Amino acid sequence: MVEEEPRVAKLMNAKVNIVQMDLNVRDCAKGMAKSKAGYAVVVSQGNAMGIVTERDFVQKVIADGLNPSKVLIRDIMSTPLVTITPTATMTEAAKLMSEYKIRRLVVIDEEGDLAGIVAATDLARSLAEKQEFSDATLNAIARLENPTSGPYQ
Repeated sequence: MVEEEPRVAKLMNAKVNIVQMDLNVRDCAKGMAKSKAGYAVVVSQGNAMGIVTERDFVQKVIADGLNPSKVLIRDIMSTPLVTITPTATMTEAAKLMSEYKIRRLVVIDEEGDLAGIVAATDLARSLAEKQEFSDATLNAIARLENPTSGPYQ
């Protein structure tokens, strides 16, 4: 019997960190820190329009010496948004991430609504679980070691 490959719906996080396009970077960063998320999906009138990450803050704001209180999310968000459906396979998600050189995919359901987000760490976690957490490299990528301890906490 062939084991069915996991679908994005089983891997994704349905709780998505969202922000409005007109929010400034400083307030967005404060919200992301509070929710312990490294990203925010940018929405306008209920539709997912883009994504912003900690990396965007560093490369597009801090490195250029811009004032985070004066830069709007709409000006630094990544767009067009790369999306996937909940019924797609883990391999399909991995191929999109690889093709676009991204670590997160926004999951949009059949009605066009925001359903969740799937990250490269989610894919690694699924593979690590399949291997009964025996692969230290996958465990590290999936961030499965004790996340509340260590030198950087």
